[in-house]
Amino acid sequence: MPPVDKTPNINMGNFQLLHSLQAYNRIPISEYISTKTGLTVVIAEVDGPVVNGYFCLVTEAFDDDGLPHTLEHLIFLGSEEYPYKGVLDLLANRCLASGTNAWTDTDHTCYTMETAGSEGFLTLMPIFLEHILYPVLTDEGFITEVHHITGEGQDAGVVYCEMQGRENSAESRLHLTVARNIYPGKCGYSSETGGLMKNLRESTNNTKVRNYHKEFYRPENLKIIITGQVKPVDVFNSLSKLEDKIISKGSGSPFQRPWQNPVPPLAEDSKELVIKYPADDESNGLFSMAWRGASAVKDLYTVTATNLLLKYLTEFSVSPLPKEFVEIEEPYASKICYNLYENSETCVYISFEDVPIDKLPEIRPKLQGLLKKLLDTKDINMERMESIINRYKLESLSNLENSPHHTVAFMIIGHMLYGDTKEDLQQRVNPLTDLAKLAKEPQSYWLEILRKYFVENKYVAIQCVPSKEEQANMAKEEKERIQAQIDKLGVNGLREKTETLEKAIEFNEREPSSDMLTSVPIPNLSSIKFHSITRYSTDSEKNQDIDLAETPVFTYFDHLKTSFVYIFALLDTSSVPSELRSYLPLLLESLLELPIERDGKIIPYEDVVAQLNDDTVSSSTSIGLLGGKAMFRCGSYSQTCTVTLQVEASKYEIGLRWLRELLYKTVFTAERLKVVAMKMNNSVSQVKRSGRSVVAYAMKGMSYSKDSNVAKNGLLQQNKFLLELIPQLDSDASKEVIDKVEELRKIITEPSKLVLYIASNLEYLKEPAKPINEFLPQELGVEKKQAKLNVTPDYKLLDFSPLNGCIIGMGCLESSFFYQSTKSITSYTDPDLPALMLYLQYLTQAEGPLWKQIRGKGYSYNYAMMVKVNEGLLYLIYAKATNVVGAYKETKDIVDKQLKGDEWDEALLDSAKSSLIFEIIDEEKTIGNVVALSIFSYFQNVDYKFNRTLLQLINKVTIEDLNRVGQKYVAPLFDPSKIKTAVVTDPSKAQEIATGFKKLDLDLKVYPSLEESFLNKL
Repeated sequence: MPPVDKTPNINMGNFQLLHSLQAYNRIPISEYISTKTGLTVVIAEVDGPVVNGYFCLVTEAFDDDGLPHTLEHLIFLGSEEYPYKGVLDLLANRCLASGTNAWTDTDHTCYTMETAGSEGFLTLMPIFLEHILYPVLTDEGFITEVHHITGEGQDAGVVYCEMQGRENSAESRLHLTVARNIYPGKCGYSSETGGLMKNLRESTNNTKVRNYHKEFYRPENLKIIITGQVKPVDVFNSLSKLEDKIISKGSGSPFQRPWQNPVPPLAEDSKELVIKYPADDESNGLFSMAWRGASAVKDLYTVTATNLLLKYLTEFSVSPLPKEFVEIEEPYASKICYNLYENSETCVYISFEDVPIDKLPEIRPKLQGLLKKLLDTKDINMERMESIINRYKLESLSNLENSPHHTVAFMIIGHMLYGDTKEDLQQRVNPLTDLAKLAKEPQSYWLEILRKYFVENKYVAIQCVPSKEEQANMAKEEKERIQAQIDKLGVNGLREKTETLEKAIEFNEREPSSDMLTSVPIPNLSSIKFHSITRYSTDSEKNQDIDLAETPVFTYFDHLKTSFVYIFALLDTSSVPSELRSYLPLLLESLLELPIERDGKIIPYEDVVAQLNDDTVSSSTSIGLLGGKAMFRCGSYSQTCTVTLQVEASKYEIGLRWLRELLYKTVFTAERLKVVAMKMNNSVSQVKRSGRSVVAYAMKGMSYSKDSNVAKNGLLQQNKFLLELIPQLDSDASKEVIDKVEELRKIITEPSKLVLYIASNLEYLKEPAKPINEFLPQELGVEKKQAKLNVTPDYKLLDFSPLNGCIIGMGCLESSFFYQSTKSITSYTDPDLPALMLYLQYLTQAEGPLWKQIRGKGYSYNYAMMVKVNEGLLYLIYAKATNVVGAYKETKDIVDKQLKGDEWDEALLDSAKSSLIFEIIDEEKTIGNVVALSIFSYFQNVDYKFNRTLLQLINKVTIEDLNRVGQKYVAPLFDPSKIKTAVVTDPSKAQEIATGFKKLDLDLKVYPSLEESFLNKL
């Protein structure tokens, strides 16, 4: 039944209700407009303990100066009423938030805040909005936050640091090339709104930023989107003073809405381009083919249809493109994915990842040929299309449950950008209506989409080629540019740069009054509404809503308010022999894509994949808890593997049946194992380009036992293992490989090694225990063999190597990534944990000591200090660091000062407590979060409500507690005899960085590349 607009004629002060409706017929949404200022407010009544704000402006730029992005950064540096850097985030922390945030997209800029409960939200919102509309935009702020030259002649600044970390990655170069060619001429869609480094150095300035703010940051261009439990009248009362200020400022010049000019037409002919990116490994590249699509303004229905057709073509291993390019003995790629950019004229492109370099030129003609063949032979399977649409519907409902704030906000942002009418908004927030209509479209409709937007449409095809030469040239050019800059400035010029920067830092670090920092009250926690959960298990008392006493495997069952069933098989691998452990990633990666034995027949893998996708919302496997889909990486509690299914409540029994078949009835074949192994091996080059992945890998390589899952699943270890295995699968040795995988499967699925975790709403399930009681295959002949969860904490797997520190060169990087660790707390009930968490929060909070000195000075874009209890390790981390030695020195100085003195800034400490409390509450803001938290609590051996106990314990932490845990746990993190350190960086900077760390008593061994490092000898 379509939603009915029940908009009453209601006015609340200056605000008039435009209309109200429901997202997915579930979440009430009301939109209001101020008759005095033009401010628009949208309130979506999302359940849960947090309230989110998305303050969105439509923005447009026609160059690469990065004005939208630089302005976004400068907004946080002070406003007319709060003219001090850092006040906004410190006040946010007091309001039970963890700082504030923002993102810049090509067509809009959005500022975000999230608080526990509504009280702090209503206090912080007008302060944040005043920063957005009336920022100070000082020259001093521009110098530190955007770009400056240091006294050593290096370019720095927070924005510059961020862009240096991504501008020359393969993905960024590819995306910008697509944008330039799909949207030629003067068009905002072809701009790098983040700012190119050359522009940031030579063209971008604060005058341009101020003018940009004047043009776009206007009340009538600002949409205030609120998701959570908050009353409209309270929102309008909160905005009243801001409204008065807006009115007092006057209206200014007439507002010109962005994105009103037509998009320039494409060139006459299609284009084929080859671009290079810097890399150490030249074996695999990327390929993309892009087309213009339908209009997001005029034809959202066709945009949705195009998205579904792309899913049909690419999403699963049995889809037409993966079947032809990936699921073959000599694959053209490890993965095929697509992007659809919802612009006024959309851009759609299909991307091939990890393409063997010799196959790059073959993809465009082969892809075109396949698409044309599908059209000519009318080869669109309507049963599969119907299944794709149904699964997309379920995924949408799942997103509404597990990410409701973002899901609703992005719908409203889309309407803000490309919608005009109430009907447009209704279409966006109720996509199920269009999906139901699309499910009835005939095959001819889908063939026409294929013809119009893909087969007969102009295209841009791009081969993205890895190049060591490009890496060397870039390093040489950058070195020469820096030297020329130093020579041009001379001694006096460099001294002036130092003085300018020091004055800017001094100005920015002016201290606001303590009255300003404590001007907002800390909210009461008592009003926060948590999701409810009731827990059952095999050893629960009888006579409950679900009796699990007779289950053949130990089972945990959580009852909560959900429309789905979440099913986890938790597999204990601690008894797996060392010689079989390397097969574990292959087993898990292949498990969802194998033939199955059912009723004495072998079901081909293609049918298995199709049927599994029909019956589930999602399916996945991982090493460790919630490890995600990342290759060669383990989640927490890495000796446990997971197989996870999410199904509709009506398919509860089917979901458990599928899990049984996947664990016990899958058939390993040499052909399927080889295809999966080839895909995995082709993924190696992509992971090698990730500084974040490689530095974590290096740290774990120095810390974990060689027989652990973490070590066996290491990047180079799996690379070597797979290269040896693949030829065996083509020979008589394949039977031996299959036997080993079978043996491994038998070990980890043995009933005493298996525990089930299920979360659902018992009200939707009939006889919920029955399918669990029938879970094990009859032929196992196993009577009850229940065994409780066997937990192996990761700290028990540590076996530290003699190597204490390393620097590894990565040719694809221009910035550095850094990990340092020391031994720490190993129990979640350790009485020191709350104090240690608060100590780290005090140091790392937004606008806290590290923020000001590390991010504020442009040394590193990201930083963190965290305790990982499951590993028993305390970490210091930098990501996208332009001066990693400087970042470390500043951090050490700050920590040393805190350790030597016993003074704690009271306002900062209150801020740290409040922001830490928010982060803990935020861990259970959605149903998906609640499920994850519940599983982790079983592994952590704590009650599900432990987090709420933690909130009380944090509030009770004393100064004496802080000083004690600082000496006990934080001081060792900077003791060279007690730490492990890993750095990855541009090879041309490695020796210089090693020399810098040597002066700080860190002796780090330099490896020119990953292949030449100790990791290749493990």
